[in-house]
Order: sequence, then C-alpha cells, then structure tokens
Amino acid sequence: MNPLLMAGRLANLKSKVPSGPAFRHFSGAFSGGSRGWKNETPQGSKTEVFVYSPESEITWPDPQLGVLGTTDPNFAFPGYIGAQIPDNIAEISGPRNTKTSNTFDILTAPTKKESQVHALLNAADYIKYTPGTEVDVCVDLLDEFPKIFGMESVEFSVHDTPVLLRKELGAMFPTKNVENGPFTTITYSQKTEHDMSKWSEKIEDEREMKTEAFVQTAKEICGRLKEEGYWADFIDPCSGTPHYGSHSNTSLFETDERFRLLGFRIEDLGCCKVILHPKYGRNVFVGCIMTDASKNSPVVDEILEDLSA
Repeated sequence: MNPLLMAGRLANLKSKVPSGPAFRHFSGAFSGGSRGWKNETPQGSKTEVFVYSPESEITWPDPQLGVLGTTDPNFAFPGYIGAQIPDNIAEISGPRNTKTSNTFDILTAPTKKESQVHALLNAADYIKYTPGTEVDVCVDLLDEFPKIFGMESVEFSVHDTPVLLRKELGAMFPTKNVENGPFTTITYSQKTEHDMSKWSEKIEDEREMKTEAFVQTAKEICGRLKEEGYWADFIDPCSGTPHYGSHSNTSLFETDERFRLLGFRIEDLGCCKVILHPKYGRNVFVGCIMTDASKNSPVVDEILEDLSA
C-alpha cells in the first residue's frame, strides 16, 4: 500500500477520536519504530501522523513471541499458551524426590505365564522328590488316583524289539537310534465284544471307544516313562504314525505284517486283513508303544502293574 495513502487514513481516523482522558495512543510497537512505522507528526499539530518506511530496520521474528521469547512460567507453551502455575506449587505438591527410581525393564522381567510355569515346576519337583507328598497334595481333591476305563480287559506284552523290526522302524523314528541300545515294544491288546473283521455301526462305535481308551493309556505310559528320563512314543491307530514324533512316510497299522514279529497272526480275507490274538482271536484291538527303557526295567514293570491293578 502507498505510505502516503496509509498516513492519510490514519490522520482521518485520529481526527474522529475525541480528545480527553479516554484518548488512546497507538501501542509502543508503532511509536517505538521497531516495526517499521515512524511518527512524523508536525510540531504543534493535534493529529499524529505515522509513516511506514519499508527501508527501515525491521526486527523479525519478534523476540517477544514464540519459542524465541523469554519463558513465562504462566505460559509454558509457544504462543504464550498453557495452564497457570500457582505460586504455592511447592506447598501443594510437597518436596520433590530427587532419587532416581528403578525403572521396570520389560525385557528382563518375567511375564505372568513364566511366573506361573516357574511355580508349577517348583511344585512338581517338590512332589516328585519328596516322599509322601502325593497324599498331602491330593487329600482334598481325590480319594485315590483315577483309573483308566476298561483296563480289566487289557493284556500288555513287553518285547525286546527284534532286529528285523528295528530296521523297519528306523525310518519311522528318524531322530532316534533304534538299532543300537535298549528298544522295547509294548503291545496293548484289548478284548472286544464284536468280531473286528466285520463292519457295522455297532462295531464302528466300539472300535472308536477302544481307540480312545488306547490313546489315553498310551499317553499315561509315555508320560510316566518320560518323567523317569526315558524316551517313549506310541503309534496312532488312526494314522499309523508316531503320535509325538515327526511325520514320516513310514506307517505301522494294526494289520501290518510286521506284527507277526510280536506274536500276532495276520489273516488275509481277500477284501481286507485282520489281526488275530492268540487268546482273543479276531475280537481284539491292538496298539503299540515304544520306549528306550529296557524290557526288564523296574520302571516298566511298575507302570504296567499300576495300570493293570
């Protein structure tokens, strides 16, 4: 804008403002000249004239504003924004603690799950290695340890796995050296009401019940053997592969010819094969459990005795 035109407008505005106590002058920003405005009012004139001089030295940014200005305790944020801090803040908040507190380290502190697992492991070690604690622990829970359903019709046979069968099972347990050292096979034979060489809905339902009972028993045996430091696994009747071991292309189903090496007969009926037990005949369900505990190990004898009792 033209400086002369701006000066004329300011003169007209000044002439309309009444004189007297209510008269207000322009702020020091204009009168001081630090913003580029200069007071050129003639001497004796009642009208103040301010002229803008772009060539004059202009201070920008204004040191009294923004983050460049002095910090006002009442307005802590840029632009003089912020809550007013009371004068008696020290009395309200109390003495400041200058000691550094220990910060929570999320990388080294245990999680809730880790703490629970640690407590359970300590309890398991206490029960396992302290004689007589089983009674105290289970006194309010169980009168006696639960028995597995249908064990009265189960026959266990413990075999020192034949060399020929060991070679066949090597591919089934690739991470285990089955050809050297102790390797025991425990056969599980449970008598059935129906002839397993036939098929009907009742026979199918019974077979499912026998399969469930065997899996429960096999898990119990493997669990107890592992607690004693032995390796153990069993053949899943549905897939013919190891239950705990890694998957392999080798399988061992109930009617496999290799069961002949364990004292069973395999009969070919043309449409299918069926396994025959020396005592139960075709009315039998057969399962298989493997372990590196020796055949004459007291641990194996105690486990099978507890399950058959």
